Amino acid sequence: MKTIENEEERIQELVKKQLGNLGEAENVFMNASALLEKHRTKYPALEQYIEHVSLSDRSIQILEDIKDPKRGHYIFKIILTGVEPAYQVAHPGEKDHTNVDRAAWIFDMEVALAKAIAQITLSRRATGMASAITVKGELLPP
Repeated sequence: MKTIENEEERIQELVKKQLGNLGEAENVFMNASALLEKHRTKYPALEQYIEHVSLSDRSIQILEDIKDPKRGHYIFKIILTGVEPAYQVAHPGEKDHTNVDRAAWIFDMEVALAKAIAQITLSRRATGMASAITVKGELLPP
């Protein structure tokens, strides 16, 4: 038989879960912002690709290719609707965002960042400014 105490405990557990989801969404965005900032320091040219970062509306826009006259971009947003976070991604050429899970949002943002860094690296090589590579295969900053 259910008691009021059991129901109250269940409600409190559900509240904790919802608040945890919101906290996790905030952490995901803060970690993504920190990752961009870290790589922006290593690759100053990355500034040209990062079109917009807004902490207030939890959104990031990264250009697909700075040389492309269409200037397609990736848009990453985390929307808090009530107590449910919605992770959204729009790829270049897409008008609407697609809802994805947290892992896909993180992965897509990392891929967009990696593509931008690869373009910077290729541009340096083309202009004779190739970066040194460490023994581990990591690129050294400019």
